[in-house]
Amino acid sequence: MTTTYSPLRGRTEILRRAHELVARAVAGAGGVLLVRGVGGMGRSAFLRAVAEEARGGGTPVGYARCAAEESRTPFGVVRQLLDVAVRDARLGPGPGAPGAEAVSEALLAEALLADALSAGPLLLAVDDVQFADAESLAWLARLGRRLDHRPLLLVLTERSSSEGDATGAGVRRAFPTELVTALTLEPLGARAVAELFHDRLGDAAPGHLAGGWAAAGCGNPLLLHALLDDLHALDHGGSGWAAGPRPVALAEAVGHRLDGAGTGTAALARTVAALDPGDATPALLAALHDEDPDRVADRLDQLRRLGMVAAPDASERPGARPARFAHPLLQEAVLAGWTRTARRELRLRAAELMFRDGAPVGAVARHLLDAPVVGAEWAVDALVAASRAATAAGAWPEAAALLRRALAEPLTSHRLGQVLTQLGCVEVRTDPTTAVRHLTEALRLQDGAHDRVRVANALGTALAAHGEVPAALEVLRRLAEAFDDREELSDLVHSVQAATALIASHAQASWNGMLPEVTRRARRAPVDNDPMAHSLLTEHQTVRGTISADEAMERVRTLLATQVDPAVQPYLMASLATLAQWADDVALAEELVDRGSALCLDHPLHPAQHSLASVRAETAVMRGRYAEVAELVSGPDAGSGNTHVRAQGVIALVALDRLPEAARLAGSIRSLGVNESWEWNEFRYAEGLLLAAQGDPEGAVRDFLACGEGQRLHNTVSPVVTPWRSAAVPCLLELGRTGEALALAQEELRFAEIWGTRRVVGRALRGVGSATGGRHGLDLLDRAVTLHRYDPAAGPELAASLLAHGLALASAGQAQRARTVLREAAALAERLDTVRLRGLVGSALRAVGARSTRTGHTGPTALTASERHVAVLAAAGRSNAEIATGLHLARRTVETHLTQVYRKLGIRGRPQLAAALAEEP
Repeated sequence: MTTTYSPLRGRTEILRRAHELVARAVAGAGGVLLVRGVGGMGRSAFLRAVAEEARGGGTPVGYARCAAEESRTPFGVVRQLLDVAVRDARLGPGPGAPGAEAVSEALLAEALLADALSAGPLLLAVDDVQFADAESLAWLARLGRRLDHRPLLLVLTERSSSEGDATGAGVRRAFPTELVTALTLEPLGARAVAELFHDRLGDAAPGHLAGGWAAAGCGNPLLLHALLDDLHALDHGGSGWAAGPRPVALAEAVGHRLDGAGTGTAALARTVAALDPGDATPALLAALHDEDPDRVADRLDQLRRLGMVAAPDASERPGARPARFAHPLLQEAVLAGWTRTARRELRLRAAELMFRDGAPVGAVARHLLDAPVVGAEWAVDALVAASRAATAAGAWPEAAALLRRALAEPLTSHRLGQVLTQLGCVEVRTDPTTAVRHLTEALRLQDGAHDRVRVANALGTALAAHGEVPAALEVLRRLAEAFDDREELSDLVHSVQAATALIASHAQASWNGMLPEVTRRARRAPVDNDPMAHSLLTEHQTVRGTISADEAMERVRTLLATQVDPAVQPYLMASLATLAQWADDVALAEELVDRGSALCLDHPLHPAQHSLASVRAETAVMRGRYAEVAELVSGPDAGSGNTHVRAQGVIALVALDRLPEAARLAGSIRSLGVNESWEWNEFRYAEGLLLAAQGDPEGAVRDFLACGEGQRLHNTVSPVVTPWRSAAVPCLLELGRTGEALALAQEELRFAEIWGTRRVVGRALRGVGSATGGRHGLDLLDRAVTLHRYDPAAGPELAASLLAHGLALASAGQAQRARTVLREAAALAERLDTVRLRGLVGSALRAVGARSTRTGHTGPTALTASERHVAVLAAAGRSNAEIATGLHLARRTVETHLTQVYRKLGIRGRPQLAAALAEEP
């Protein structure tokens, strides 16, 4: 190991004390300086610095370095201390009894020392005195008792007892208390470490990186210099710094420190390093080492004193906190040289012990990932259960890795099919090609009809996600044919047909080809015999613009009252939730989504999940819960590859005026390539809104018109699906294409009036009013506002209509009325947290001479829709975790919302929440 010592850093005060003692000895008042510290803390370097300082001042120095292998050599230390020539001439073995010989040597040494002191002051330096032979130690003790009036300073260094082989307080007790000055070398502070790094690396290392690496040195000079050796070996051109050091010299230094700590402590350190963070509990360590827990606790304390293992937090129960290394580089250094086979065997033993003691399956499975094949059912159970938990958390790569590890275990044909199915369902989000291969193999292994349907549905969904809709439909068609003549499997046939219809919607040609069959089934079978066909036909008639919302909801209520086969229920919930959302019954839509999702919990790739997720996202946008949707598409799941959900994310980000994020999300969707699905039309609409917000009305119109053309190819003309016409109107007006704008707006109004809900009709009236202009246009805009006022779900649409009405009033020269309308729009936009709309309203208010565009930012009325939703649940006693689960938000998002709620309501916390909300006028 190459180590280059810089000048002592961080030792200024302790060196000053030592120099004072040297000066006192020179003046005739001798004493003992005992310097203690753990291994590598720089005891020897400190002793050399003191000796060199004394020698430079003209004080002779005697120096001795003790070693364990020489601890049985009588007077070995004394022989080193005294003059070499005199020692060789007069301190040799003599005749007589051993005791007499020792006495004569001791007396002779004192005589030689007296001769030396007669010439002037003297400094005797003994390094690692804990290894001194008994005779020398006794001689030093006798000498120390007579130092108070002699010009002699005895400087001793001693390794601290934390490493298990020191003499503890024994050396100090050998000397008179009043003559001993004891100093301890503590770990270097941040400033000293920074200076040390600068001494060696200069300005080469980026400061923030150097600071992070320095923590691996634990403030210990030996480890820090070793770390600096490793850093010096890096490629200093830039990439090397980013990669970080490879702990070669550090590993050697750490090994040296652990050797000094004892075999048992070194073994425990390797075990802690090999286990996952958070799992190295004292109980597990004791079981792995077959040692008494108290002994393990002592060893952990020893590692903490060495600075290798982090100290526990004050709030944690002593002895319960899992051990973890103070820095990853230390952990890597401890593992260096330990074979991978040994580490894997240890992780297997740890997994077995943890499983037996009821540890969380995730922790057990993490150790199994890097362990040999177990050959036991419990290992597969743990891996599969941990994969389900990872899937629920959206950690798809982790879930896939766990299941691939399960495949390494010996499995029955049935269990292999189960694992392959689950793996394929996970892989569809990261590697659709491999997912299809695994699901195809899983389907081949299925014997039972229900299992075959389950796997076939998953395979069909995976194929559709991979863009192979015809292949997906073929898989389902064959399965349906296999069951067609078996009356007892009619429920499965209906579920396969439902899955087929949902998957067919991903491709225009497939969906158009499916419609005649769906229509035929609905007309031939009563509602209770084929409810899914009736629901799908209602969807089709809705988008065709041939039925009203009242008719559709009457059918929804009938279908909800119908007894439905369990296998069909998730599909029916998805279809009915879609219809309820279109009919603006968002509360029912959300209830049906929750019911359908609960039915899909055990099937991570159920075809209905796609539609359920789409409805959930779109209803959130309808309610103005934009932050919720933005969180959904930026979290670990990121919309699960669902283009419709991600398109809703673009819409939400635009509403929040987070245009760069919206552009990145849109780019990621477009990178998947154009397809014929209805979801792609939704994306075209969302991208049009983004382009409009970016100041590109021409590009926005192109997207809106492309959306409309795609909708027509899907036999979709009603604006309940995508209001592309009304979105295009303001862009066309900006471009001076008033005739086109009016034609599109009137067409939308015609279909909107067939459907008949306030939100849809009011939105269409807004488009017609804006394009018509004049007094008639104002009347139409006023009607739009009135309709939206009576629709509790139309908050964002009401704000948009108020803005359009205010702008039209301003254009008509009615500034005072415009200000009144725009102020209402501003207050609503503030509550809804529609940042972009708030900015547009503010600009409009300033244009009509309003003094301020700010609305109240305190009190219940200042809460955004998302904040209000979270606040109400919190006031009802829900925990943050429960709120996060119920609203499908990250926990940190709930915490952020509550922080804003408390600020706006002027309260300190949850206990005052209910009363503060009740103060709303």
